[in-house]
Amino acid sequence: MAMSVGKWLLNKFKDINHERMDKHIAIIQKNTGKSKFYIKCSMIWNFLTQGTGYTDYFRGNFIEITNEEKKTFATAKRFYKLIEYMNDEQYSIVLGDKLLFNEIFKEYLKRDFINLRKSSVEDFKAFLSDKTTVFAKETNGECGHGISKIKVSEIKDVAALYKQLWENNQLLVEDAIVQHDDLNQINPHVVNSFRIVTVYKDGKAKVISNALRINQDETDVIGCTHDLYFSLGADGKIDSNVIDDYANVYDTHPMTGKKFNDVCIGGVDEAFRMCEEAHLRLPQVRYIGWDIAFSVNGPVMVEGNEYPGYGILQFYKLKDKRTGHLKEVADVLGDEFNNIKL
Repeated sequence: MAMSVGKWLLNKFKDINHERMDKHIAIIQKNTGKSKFYIKCSMIWNFLTQGTGYTDYFRGNFIEITNEEKKTFATAKRFYKLIEYMNDEQYSIVLGDKLLFNEIFKEYLKRDFINLRKSSVEDFKAFLSDKTTVFAKETNGECGHGISKIKVSEIKDVAALYKQLWENNQLLVEDAIVQHDDLNQINPHVVNSFRIVTVYKDGKAKVISNALRINQDETDVIGCTHDLYFSLGADGKIDSNVIDDYANVYDTHPMTGKKFNDVCIGGVDEAFRMCEEAHLRLPQVRYIGWDIAFSVNGPVMVEGNEYPGYGILQFYKLKDKRTGHLKEVADVLGDEFNNIKL
């Protein structure tokens, strides 16, 4: 994972989405009354002193918090260092390869799947024989990319599909998850993703943060944009604001009209315990972001991430907090946290 600071800075500059950054600046200007020039200068200063990209700056409300509070926030650079310290690369491959992940954590999936890497066309035909809808996934895809929804009744040539999936590196094919009505009431068009983060220390894994991502529209596959986010308590009730990427707060879902105050999702505590238990199988990877779905069979695993997105977990508007995700990690690690050269 080694990368020079200079190269990291260059990559961050190359990745700037100027339209998105300008929108963040406009929102900050509206909320604070500061000039755009002042905000841009502040962003540059925090980038140089804190390693904070414009999205981190916006989500952490860096224009209003103290330097000590800023130190508790993960930034791209700090998070990179955190993962480098916490996760053994030789074992992180389990989370980076969906086929490996499914084999090791299959009991938590609660659905059928096939590994085309070691299956023939005839095996694939047999797998599809009792399925209605399946999802083909790239073995190392992220953020909903590289996923195809396939209706089995519409397949005209299984052999041709098998060849196409190989060419696309979509070597994992899974039976569709049937989402529980608790979530269908909010958005029935997609299996919504619940991110749970666990940290491992001294033989135990502990949930430190969570966020449920809900699509605003009828998209078939959950993505990383145009979503709503909120966190859940163990009782299944929303214990935060419901927000979008630009800090707008929602009382109801814009498409279905479901009131978020009425939401109660069964199985949240079970999902927490499941992730803590599963983490014990991979203690060499001490920081894991799990993606969970709530199915008619209870919470089920979708995938695990060794380098998960941290931004939404520390979005100041989520719980109106002035501290970031690194404090949640530090609370578990204790004095060991000081060993991480952030």
